[in-house]
Amino acid sequence: MWADEAIDREAIDKVIVGLNDADHRAELFTKGANSKVDFDRLVELHRKPGGTVGMDETWTQMTEPHVVSGKIRFVKGNVAVAEGASVVEGALTLARRAPLLFVMKKEGGKWPVDAARVMGQKP
Repeated sequence: MWADEAIDREAIDKVIVGLNDADHRAELFTKGANSKVDFDRLVELHRKPGGTVGMDETWTQMTEPHVVSGKIRFVKGNVAVAEGASVVEGALTLARRAPLLFVMKKEGGKWPVDAARVMGQKP
């Protein structure tokens, strides 16, 4: 059982990090997914009024947001909840994180995203 869980955790991590590839992102969701991660919205979460971030650091000095994986909890054998974050880094600002939550559903040996939410934001 532990070996299977380790393999499943690795597969989930791979899917979450795979969301950074816009060309293949749609393949990483279940057919019935009720949400897709809106990366334009994540960019807006990292901006501050006036177009600056941190100590007068312009947005153009920042990296594009990228998704990272975090803790994974198995709810059932075929359902897991995974924490993650959208991270932006800059020349002066160390890193800004927008927390994400993913519901993963095992289908045919794969772990696609069934739902994704930006945490702390109103729908």
